[in-house]
Amino acid sequence: MGMLPIIFKRRERYTQTRRHSGYYALLFAVVALLIVCAWVLWVFLPLSTEEQRDSDTRAVIRSRYVVMSGDEVLFAFNRMRGDSLFSNIMPRDKGYVTDTVNAQWVKRWALLPYCGGAIAVEPRDTLPVTGATPEELQRMLGNEARHLNRMKKVLREQRKDIDYYLKTHSVTEYGFDMVQRYSRALTAVTDSVNRAYAMVKQALGARNLQVKLEQECIAIDSTAEKFYTRMGRQEALQRLEHRRKNTQTDRERSGIDSLGVYEGSRDSLALPDGIGRFMSWTGDFYEGEWIHGKRQGVGFAMAPGKRLRLGEWREDKFLGERITYHPERIYGIDISRYQHEQGKKRFTIDWGKLRITSLGTYSKKKIEGTVNYPIKFIYIKATEGMTIQNNYFSADYAASRQHGYRTGAYHFFSLKTTGTEQAQNFLCHARYSKGDLPPVLDIEPTDRQIVEAGGIDRVFKNVRAWISAVERRWKVKPILYISQRFVNKYLSAAPDLKRNYDVWIARYGEYKPDVNLVYWQLCQDGKVQGIHGQVDINVYNGFEF
Repeated sequence: MGMLPIIFKRRERYTQTRRHSGYYALLFAVVALLIVCAWVLWVFLPLSTEEQRDSDTRAVIRSRYVVMSGDEVLFAFNRMRGDSLFSNIMPRDKGYVTDTVNAQWVKRWALLPYCGGAIAVEPRDTLPVTGATPEELQRMLGNEARHLNRMKKVLREQRKDIDYYLKTHSVTEYGFDMVQRYSRALTAVTDSVNRAYAMVKQALGARNLQVKLEQECIAIDSTAEKFYTRMGRQEALQRLEHRRKNTQTDRERSGIDSLGVYEGSRDSLALPDGIGRFMSWTGDFYEGEWIHGKRQGVGFAMAPGKRLRLGEWREDKFLGERITYHPERIYGIDISRYQHEQGKKRFTIDWGKLRITSLGTYSKKKIEGTVNYPIKFIYIKATEGMTIQNNYFSADYAASRQHGYRTGAYHFFSLKTTGTEQAQNFLCHARYSKGDLPPVLDIEPTDRQIVEAGGIDRVFKNVRAWISAVERRWKVKPILYISQRFVNKYLSAAPDLKRNYDVWIARYGEYKPDVNLVYWQLCQDGKVQGIHGQVDINVYNGFEF
């Protein structure tokens, strides 16, 4: 019996220990429940502005599409134009496009192992071409080959225009540097198009064609404090949409819109204003002056199917190139019996005093300083039609060469006789010696004369006959003297003449003619010291003979 108190006390302690354990368990459960409730409340509470910003990040997406034949990559591209044309075709190891886009961290717990979270990025749409059949891809490749072939033709025409401009203009002229920059870019684009055409032609002969998207994404996290974020997937997508709209607004302000890309100064309405450069998605290019969103002032433009345009613009319309006249340009005159005869009066030419003292008053001109220009070349009328000759030709020709002028002869074309007969008249009475300028055929018919001669095709047939006969005899290509009106109305009917022969154009407006010309007759009422009366003044389209 003496042992009972001890045993009882031990049981009491055991019972107390069990009671404490139950209390602690209950306390732990309550605390855990409170923590869970707090965590649930924290998770489902709306995100604060600061928490949203803490979830912001940026990601780099590197992607490209590849055209494959089986397991072999034929070429890569990264865009589509329309539903059948590939864009930016590159060799098989290139063609990647790297874009930096908006991104959001989702459920990131950087303090816990293996809880780096996920990243939501702006969606990158997969092109429908990834699901195209081999037959559909063959059709697309055929369209692309034809498109690239047309592009090669456009680029060749632009290269001719660019080279012609650089040959006939000086580095001191406004816009020359813009044309040079475009020339370098044109070379790079031409090389790219030629490579793309070769790759597409190769792919056209392949089998089992398919297109795959290759893509990888890398997060950019420049803020070290981003240890965690509780943003969910749905919230991340909403935040991305909000950021996308803001980014789109910024892009529009920077000049990327539905028409193309603009770089330059803007007015208060975000319209191009001042100096800027614009490239449309269709290939149109303009660099120069703007006023309230319109090309106005001096600018340079190139476009598929159009000639090089560098000059004055008004209200988005090209007016033309207005050249500046100064002593460095090469000037000449053309003369006939009218410089010797006026009614019954007879005049001689003082060959030792010839200087241009006036460029006429028919149109406005940009002139630097006083007009007192030396004469570098002289054309003399030799014959007209089948029977008429200039009685002063031989003496004027000899005097012109004796005084050091580059000299040439021209024939006034008649629609009453054949080109062959008129060529014989010219070859019998004109002269062509070493160092002379090419012979010129002066074509100035009226609309009525063309109709009476049997139409423009018959006229051009006789023109070709005159040119062929003279070219065979003197082994030099003649030049065509025509008016701007004749160019606009008739010359398109003779593309071979327009393409193969230089033009001397008569145009008295203030803007430079828009054809490939060798001489421009800029006025018919000029003044020349040493010659009585009015004289036709011409400027050579270039700075070196």
